[in-house]
Amino acid sequence: MRKLVTVLIITAFLVMPGSRSWAKGEKGIKKEAPITVTSQKMEAHAKDGWILFTGSVKAVKGDLTLFADSLKVFIATKENAKGHRGKVERILAKGHVKVEKGDRVILAEEAEYRMKDDVVEFTGHPKAWKGKNLVLGEKMLYYPKEDKSVVVGGKGRVNAIIYPQGEMRSEIKGPGPGKKLQK
Repeated sequence: MRKLVTVLIITAFLVMPGSRSWAKGEKGIKKEAPITVTSQKMEAHAKDGWILFTGSVKAVKGDLTLFADSLKVFIATKENAKGHRGKVERILAKGHVKVEKGDRVILAEEAEYRMKDDVVEFTGHPKAWKGKNLVLGEKMLYYPKEDKSVVVGGKGRVNAIIYPQGEMRSEIKGPGPGKKLQK
């Protein structure tokens, strides 16, 4: 059972944002790196096909950290054509979801990864930022294999604040406005 839980957690982290670099072992995170999950409670129901972590869930792999009130992993209970059981079908993080990796952060009320569609969906007032750059929407979709993101405004609009690199005041070289270059 412990091995099954470890496999499920590893699978969960390989599909979260930034997974392409993990799978390739880039940026210092190797796919063999251990994942540490802490929570106040863990419940496993193999017959029903799910494992639930509840109470201040924190999962860490390398420099990526996931926080949530609960993390539920849904597992196939029937054998597929190749005779395999136990394949992860869906992962659902609920309540105060926060994903951190370096200067990248995503906040939402829920995050769901659907293996069949290969998409991570963030809902519940999701916000994502890298450094000072920020994007807000009603729903955010992340496609790991394509390293592609889509933000949907829904009833509202998508809002983004983007700081162009090299144009921030502290990065500008040379004389200030209204001053001449010296020859």
